[in-house]
Amino acid sequence: MFQSNQSEGLNALYHFTLTGSESRQATVTIQDKTLQVQEGHIGKANLAVMADSKTWLDFLAKEKNLILALLQRKKRLQGSPKLLQAFGKCFPS
Repeated sequence: MFQSNQSEGLNALYHFTLTGSESRQATVTIQDKTLQVQEGHIGKANLAVMADSKTWLDFLAKEKNLILALLQRKKRLQGSPKLLQAFGKCFPS
C-alpha cells in the first residue's frame, strides 16, 4: 500500500514495462505525496523500468535485490536507480 508520508519530496514520473505472465505498461506519478497510476506510457519519464512481472513483484516484496536483478538482466533501468529506491520506500512491506 502506498505510504504518502514516505514520498515526502519525491516528484517523479515512472514508466513501467512488465513482461512475462502479467505483461503491462503503466505510468506511475508520485507528486505532492499523491500517487496516480495510468495505463500505458504517458509523458516523459524520469525513470523507465523494464522487468519481468515476477521479478518486479519480488522487488516490491523486498524478496529480490535490485542490484542482483540488474546484473542478471531481469530488470533494466533508464534513469537514476535512486528514483527506484525512492519508489520502493513508498511501498514498505
